[in-house]
Amino acid sequence: MNRKAIIIANQGVEGTEGYLSGVLKDVDHYTSFLLSPNGGYWHQGEIAKMIRPSVGTVQSAIKQLSIYDYALIVFSGHGYYSRQRSSTVLELRDGEDIDSAELRSGAPKQTLIVDCCRKKSPAMLMEARDMRFAKAGPQINPDDCRKYYDRRIEECPGGLVVMYACSIDEVAGDDPQKGGYYSYSLLETSHEWARNSTVDTSKSVGYFSVVEAHDATVPPVRRLSGGRQNPSIEKPRTTPYYPLCIVA
Repeated sequence: MNRKAIIIANQGVEGTEGYLSGVLKDVDHYTSFLLSPNGGYWHQGEIAKMIRPSVGTVQSAIKQLSIYDYALIVFSGHGYYSRQRSSTVLELRDGEDIDSAELRSGAPKQTLIVDCCRKKSPAMLMEARDMRFAKAGPQINPDDCRKYYDRRIEECPGGLVVMYACSIDEVAGDDPQKGGYYSYSLLETSHEWARNSTVDTSKSVGYFSVVEAHDATVPPVRRLSGGRQNPSIEKPRTTPYYPLCIVA
């Protein structure tokens, strides 16, 4: 199983009004999660991080995904919804935007996570409730996590899952300490699922799919935003779905 993760971030320019320090927290959190056994035990070399990249750099990276069996693409930062394009546009750096639709092509099996605003307005910075990553749960075998994570992807039909941090004409909240409301809640929900898993890893494997994780993330994001931010998802009509978290 050949896999590739691309984490794209645009926190803005430090010292300006639009700077989002929480975006860099998202990058760290996603990286740590993917490298962990529960996150699929990815290798460092399988994860590419792009901080405020050019459009050309991103387009080139997406084209190269065709050689992989599975791709996970994450964007965190500034964005808006274009009524003209009927699509979410991602701001990569000053003067350089990319239609999120361009990130949908690549590997035959792919997940796209988009954590940005979806309207033409600055991101709202709102106080987030205190959530902490904890280290607990069933006995974990890192090598088994990677093996069965790959096996699950092989069992899934080809297709695309797109996870949005908010709905059209909404903004995505950012916390300078914890990161984006959606990204932090998505990973915290996954950690919580792993901690609470009752799977006997000597006999079985537990999967938390990208769709299950998204659905579980909707309530906390709505709570943090006071109902202003409502995550949405596009998914194939055929299951099973790609894993986000695993216990093995």
